[in-house]
This record gives sequence, structure tokens and C-alpha cells, in this order.
Amino acid sequence: MRFLFLLLFIPLLAVAPHKYYVSSTEMYFKPDKDQLQLVVRVFTDDFETALSQFSNQSIRLDPDNTSKTALDSLITSYFNNHFVFYELPAASQFSFVGWEYKQDQTVMYASYDGLESLTKLAWSNTFLMDVFPDQKNIVILSSLGKKKSFLHTREQEFATFNFKMPVN
Repeated sequence: MRFLFLLLFIPLLAVAPHKYYVSSTEMYFKPDKDQLQLVVRVFTDDFETALSQFSNQSIRLDPDNTSKTALDSLITSYFNNHFVFYELPAASQFSFVGWEYKQDQTVMYASYDGLESLTKLAWSNTFLMDVFPDQKNIVILSSLGKKKSFLHTREQEFATFNFKMPVN
């Protein structure tokens, strides 16, 4: 009887649901405006877990239950700690534009202004990796009608792009 149970149970393990941890970021470099625009999409429940750990308090991304100003400040701080750009011009300025719900996702908007004559972009993306070791962050960089994608993992958090090289 045990053998029969194991024989029936083992195939069920193969189809057991496995949670995937993935975020996506679209970066738009607009050289005519000297601006980099970012749109980051994360699953809301995962992001609430990460924000709760980051702030050492229980966080719900429900503006009806929490001050929108307090959430904006917390999300901006998390964003700046986990999506870091290197070697930007001294005159560059970060702006956290805002965030919103889109079904089960939270979408964040940010920009960097003052990026005149930017020839290279270097960044690390560790969104949610502090909570989910298997987290994968996909970044798609668009500039002048061309796109390049990058995959960030715990083993590969850093990426660079040289704007003088042709984009595939």
C-alpha cells in the first residue's frame, strides 16, 4: 500500500506549484532631454514583504490604511538602496515620480535628469533580493529606438551599457 501511495504521490511533486520571483524594469534613455526614465514592476505581495523587512514594520501598500506620504518616502528610500547607478554626472538629479497598483503588481516611476553627454551607464539592481534569494530582475534599456535586455540575479547584480556601441 505504501508503494502505491509513493507511486501516485511522486508525480504530483513534479507539477507542484513553484513560486517565481521576477521583476521587470524598463529604462528609457532620452538623450534629447538628458533624461533616463525608469518604470519598475514588482508583485505587490513580494514588495510588501521586502518593504516590511526593510523598515522593520508591517507594510501594506494600501493608501487607505497607510499615509501615502509615508509610503512614498519608504518606497523612494528602498528604490535608492536597491537600484543604484554609478558614475552619473555630478549634475544629475533623481526624482521618484510615484507608484500605483496595476492588478497584482506595483508599478514605480522614477527619472534621472541632467545626464548630458552620457556615454556609459552602470547600475546594480537588487530589488527584492534581500528577501527572495531566487529573485530575478529583468531590465530592458531603450534608447533611440534600440533595445538591450539585462538579467540581474544574486550572482549578477551589476550591469553596464556603452551608448557608443551598437545596440542589437
